[in-house]
Amino acid sequence: MSLSKYIRSVAAAAAILAQPALACSFDISFNSNFEPGADRLPASEVRRLAEWMIDDPAAFENKKEFHILVYEAPTVGVSNALARKRVSHLAHWLTTFGVPVSMISMEIPRYKPGKSAEPPNFAHINFMPGCPHPCCPGPEPTSQIR
Repeated sequence: MSLSKYIRSVAAAAAILAQPALACSFDISFNSNFEPGADRLPASEVRRLAEWMIDDPAAFENKKEFHILVYEAPTVGVSNALARKRVSHLAHWLTTFGVPVSMISMEIPRYKPGKSAEPPNFAHINFMPGCPHPCCPGPEPTSQIR
């Protein structure tokens, strides 16, 4: 076998082996927006959050973490106190839906006009499953989400 054929074979094998790793980059998140000045989501959004909890995180037998992100944006009326109330509101609903407080982390970054990708009243909950799931490292990752 010539050197160029060998290099092509190794490159092809590496590409094939890399496929599962690329397929396992996933994001399971709930995104919403608070009304300006509001510290609670509207009932329709709480319902959507409940449906998300049933449809997405519930599909995994183990749950690792729920991360809440809400912006502080004083220039548009989202004080640190309001941002903390918003985070508490979202954490309340997660615990109401059965998430232990120990699995909830929170972040309140300062909104930067022109640099932040989302609007200042943005609400984000990111779910990270625990193993087993298709992206877990190990000799026998789960091949199917339950």
